[in-house]
Amino acid sequence: MEFRTQWSLRVPILKSFMKLKLLFFVLTLLLSLNSLAVDPEFYRLKIGANRWQVAERSSFLEGRVSRKILNQLDSIYQNAPTVYEFNYEPSSQTLRVFVQCTFDFYSIKKGQLIKEYKFTNRGYTCGSFLFEKNNTYHFLSGRGIWTYHVDLMEFDTLNGSWEFVQSSYQPLDYYPLGTYQTSKGIVTIFGEYNNPRIPRLGKEANGFFLDLEKKSWRPIKIDIKDFDLAEIVHANESNLYETEDYAFSVTTSQLPSLGWYLWIIFEKETGKLFFYEGKKHGAMFDSPYYEYIGNTIHYFDFTLNSVTEGKEAMINLDIIRSQSREIGQVVVLDAPEKTGNASLLSLLPWIGFPVVFLLALWLGIQIQKRKNTAVQTPLDSDTETDVKQESEEENAEILQRLLLHNGKKLSTDEFDSLLGIHEITQFDSKRVKRARLIKEINFHYEEKKGNSLITRIRNPEDRRFVFYKISF
Repeated sequence: MEFRTQWSLRVPILKSFMKLKLLFFVLTLLLSLNSLAVDPEFYRLKIGANRWQVAERSSFLEGRVSRKILNQLDSIYQNAPTVYEFNYEPSSQTLRVFVQCTFDFYSIKKGQLIKEYKFTNRGYTCGSFLFEKNNTYHFLSGRGIWTYHVDLMEFDTLNGSWEFVQSSYQPLDYYPLGTYQTSKGIVTIFGEYNNPRIPRLGKEANGFFLDLEKKSWRPIKIDIKDFDLAEIVHANESNLYETEDYAFSVTTSQLPSLGWYLWIIFEKETGKLFFYEGKKHGAMFDSPYYEYIGNTIHYFDFTLNSVTEGKEAMINLDIIRSQSREIGQVVVLDAPEKTGNASLLSLLPWIGFPVVFLLALWLGIQIQKRKNTAVQTPLDSDTETDVKQESEEENAEILQRLLLHNGKKLSTDEFDSLLGIHEITQFDSKRVKRARLIKEINFHYEEKKGNSLITRIRNPEDRRFVFYKISF
């Protein structure tokens, strides 16, 4: 009787406990499903022209990049082996592709390539880093035959051209080993300096940070106490791969204590560095493509000239990060002017002799001028007068046309027609000509009236565009 009483008391407690376990299981399952249901915000694909076919995949980026698109690109660039860099933005559902070693930029709509870049420039962009910021596409850095650079270029959708964006303290002759984007700017790591004209050839031991809001470069320090990462990277084959939350550095290592491959994870927003010591995949360097979805990297485990066919491989950096130990930090330094001074000091040995030579040449010219002060060349004077008179006549004709539009706000096309430069086809040439004419006309008008005749006004509805107001 006593046993039955105790059992009757325990049954409600056991039932309550089982209900709690079931509730905990359901909540855990719901949270897991919710985390799985969140779509990634990061979709990138870097794929080698003509080489992608060894993987025998029907599509990439979850069906968004088809074999048809890749075959079209291969047919366009069959004589210029290159890399196609695809960027899909889930928020706007837009897919674009940038062709490295050219300036060519396409959007892809309904399976069709639509070329957005309107010109035919080549070179300068091999190995560039494509990224999107505030609904505008940019690329940073690149290599050409004669130059390394980290120029920042912005795509002008109106004119179909890439425009240079000036930034302060920009390192010269520099090309980074790898680049990644944070919410505040762009980080470049390691890399080289190269300029055969000087000549200049050197290594970068850390890297730089480009503040996209301030358009200003600052040096960084890759602070690791366990080993010298820069020394290992510069001495061995190395690459950097970017995902949604991480940058992933893979380097071959000759150090038994570190393993044959060195895997370092850069946490993009915090700058923390993590070292992974677990089991690693084989070499990634020869893969014909790298597909990034969220924090996963899909590639083809393939070695050039190998007798094996290769296989698909995938790395999940969320898992790798959870199994890694923290070893250091990317530190953004506060002295950008030191970068410029260091660059100048490195150039002093090369500019010293030319400066002395030019100074001696200038002194010789001044002495010769004193000996020939009485000798004048009427032809030069007449030529200068003719050029000046021709420019004044041109400006006078433009003033007559502008007078008819006094007080009006003109679009760029209307304004170019009044200046007589509307038939110039090259966008950059037209822009330079327009700026020169505005400067000359305003200079002469300010001398007479005290104010500018032509003023630029931003379009309040779309600040990428401007009006030109005429105020006599």
